[in-house]
Amino acid sequence: MQRDGHLLVVDGVPEMLQAARYVLGRGASQIKLVVSGGCTSERDPLDITEFTAEEIEAAVKVAGDWNTYVATHVYSISGVRRAVEAGVRTIEHANLIDAKTLELMKDSGTWLSPQVSVYVQDPPGLAPLTKKKFAQAREGLDTLFTLAKKTGLDRIGFGSDIISAPGTLAKTNEEFVHRAKWFSPAEALRQATGNNGKMLALAGPRNPYPGALGVIEPGALADVLLIDGDLLEDPSVLTDPERNLVVIVKDGQVFKNLLEGSKK
Repeated sequence: MQRDGHLLVVDGVPEMLQAARYVLGRGASQIKLVVSGGCTSERDPLDITEFTAEEIEAAVKVAGDWNTYVATHVYSISGVRRAVEAGVRTIEHANLIDAKTLELMKDSGTWLSPQVSVYVQDPPGLAPLTKKKFAQAREGLDTLFTLAKKTGLDRIGFGSDIISAPGTLAKTNEEFVHRAKWFSPAEALRQATGNNGKMLALAGPRNPYPGALGVIEPGALADVLLIDGDLLEDPSVLTDPERNLVVIVKDGQVFKNLLEGSKK
């Protein structure tokens, strides 16, 4: 991924400043830092913290100068706290978080961008160490969401973290079903629409989707779906989009309309 330009490895404040300016200059809409270990990497446990406060603050300063923000991949309590205190705006994952750190996020106006689907089952061919880390992240989900609801944190987004498996990405809507353990269908819908729109808007003028997002109002970039089924009762209707998404309107253009020629 480093060779292909999908990420940069930096060490120290000067390298962080240079890297942040470099990617924003190439058209990035925001900066994302890896502040703790990851599930699929072999050499970094989930509980560690990988950047100093000064390094994170350097990225936040550059992003602020570009009128955008910093997001972070982070699982550990120490990593989340350091990121939030440095001015990071969104926390991706946070599976190992505790109540006090969620309170800090709430008080700081920080967004939580969690995922469930990516942890439901292990990807094939995992080494024993990475398999153990997936299990650790999976076990933390219940604590994360239970504490988030108890804390009253409502800045929660909706995503998949599926970035390299097109076949799996096609199952993104299963996230609605997985979240039903902790959230009502209406809450999950709000996370996927209005909340995600607000998170994208954090990029300000760097936002690749300028205009109002996640709302239905004149001039907004709203997509319209006509669904065969009651999504507020059964979110699983979204897991079969070929059958249950009857009409799809995007940017004012009709891409799908199964009602044409129908007597309904």
